[in-house]
Amino acid sequence: MVRSSINPWSDVSLQIRSVIDALRSEIQSQILKGAIPPGTALTELSLAQHFDVARPTAKAAIEQLVSIGLLRRLPNKTARVPLLDAADIADLYLSRGVIERAVIRLLAERGEVPLGAVRALDGFCAAIANDGKVTELVEYDIEFHRALIAAARSPRIQRLHDSVIGEAHLCMAQVQRRHLLDPQVIADEHKRILAMIEARDVDRAAAEMDAHLSRACNTLLPRQRKAVVKRSRDFVAQR
Repeated sequence: MVRSSINPWSDVSLQIRSVIDALRSEIQSQILKGAIPPGTALTELSLAQHFDVARPTAKAAIEQLVSIGLLRRLPNKTARVPLLDAADIADLYLSRGVIERAVIRLLAERGEVPLGAVRALDGFCAAIANDGKVTELVEYDIEFHRALIAAARSPRIQRLHDSVIGEAHLCMAQVQRRHLLDPQVIADEHKRILAMIEARDVDRAAAEMDAHLSRACNTLLPRQRKAVVKRSRDFVAQR
């Protein structure tokens, strides 16, 4: 008996998202847009009632968001949108720096400019030209860095980066909502990073990435410290 090798589904292209993924995506979008502000508690019951889904579905969506750093939950506590303090941000950029500098050096040794990073940069520049929304700029920015990491073709490095990029996404969204970083400067830095990779200049490529991350961190930290002091004073004044 000869079995046909024809795939009956070869012409079928479907994008299937579970209810959990759809719910997680919607909440993630609201968090990154600032519609759900830092400190907000998200319970299984409130999400289940608001979105008309089962509580196990809401629980699973919350767990996904906790796993990528967009929600934080202490033992026996309600999950909340993280309010990143100065120590969180410093550690976040330290972690990213260790991972991303190593990957940049690897890519520069190969002279490999990831196509995904080029496309993300093109999208970022187009968004600047069209006065794109903050969320659009941040998405392209994150995609640029994700593409660099993916080009290393290392599942372990990918998992390490995935463990911090969710918080990085949230942090970058908060930074850009305050208009602390000039999008054109970010685009120029991304261009220099790719140029140094293409030139196989390992040290300069790593230095460009280090300068890129350091500038963002050093811009955000003083503002974040001031914000924490202001929130503390407001809390005391309300008592």
